[in-house]
Amino acid sequence: MLRVLYKQLILGVMVVLTTISLTFVLVRLSGDPTSILLPQDATQEQREALRDSLGLNDSLLVQFVTYLGKAATGDFGTSYFDQQTVTSIVGQHLPNTLLLAGSAMALALIFAIPLGVMSAIWRGGILDRMVQLFAVVGASMPSFWVGLLLIQVFAIQLGLLPTYGSSSWSNLVLPCVTLSIYAFPSITRLTRSSILEVLPQNYVTVARAKGMPEHRVISRTVMRNGMVPIVTLFALELGNLIGGAVLTETVFAWEGIGRLALNSISRRDFPVVQGVVVYVALGFVIITLLAEITVRLINPRLRDK
Repeated sequence: MLRVLYKQLILGVMVVLTTISLTFVLVRLSGDPTSILLPQDATQEQREALRDSLGLNDSLLVQFVTYLGKAATGDFGTSYFDQQTVTSIVGQHLPNTLLLAGSAMALALIFAIPLGVMSAIWRGGILDRMVQLFAVVGASMPSFWVGLLLIQVFAIQLGLLPTYGSSSWSNLVLPCVTLSIYAFPSITRLTRSSILEVLPQNYVTVARAKGMPEHRVISRTVMRNGMVPIVTLFALELGNLIGGAVLTETVFAWEGIGRLALNSISRRDFPVVQGVVVYVALGFVIITLLAEITVRLINPRLRDK
């Protein structure tokens, strides 16, 4: 088990370094931030002076090495516009994203896993067909379109919920439902296929032959052995919700790191963009590592692999 964890840590470091490198280069291809920081009538001397103060006149390699050296100590720079450290800016927005992603994933799991299990047990029945239909429809709808539809129905026509903002719990409902609809189809379909793969196994037949009640066969034997791919997908989906909620946060004006990244890209705030990407990459690594540990706790046969 320790060997697997070491391997995951090494892969995680490589993922973070690769992400930092690509982001560092790509943001600098977006243009010169001094064209936004300074007024249109600024002289070339003023622009050069500002570029010098920001370190943008150094070679790309020098800039990158300097950034890595500071990032290794936890210093991800200062915003060009707000004059706040990147860590403090991300810290202000990250809790909102974690709240949104966590709530959406919890809501999706509450419905996806039970429906996936029942769909597998009663394969070919009406419930199975309805669940598969809803999963296909849910996977076919873009999240931003779902968000706009929910706003139109529940905020504008019915007036039950606010359309935007992140100041109260009522603001959380619509974006949470939007993201949960995005995560529901893949979790439901994988749960169904995983349970279908476990049900014909010999150890399930033996458990039934011993007289174990059916609900215990499902909850203990089937679910325990069928949860491994579900936990893995859970980690991937949670990472996607944290790092990929840009459109949803934009539609609902939710003050999370996705919206922060989009605004920072539009005004070429290089340090903030790089900082957001670093934190998201670290989040992916941590979630993946925790998923590996959880999978081996659920299924002891995998601990020595």
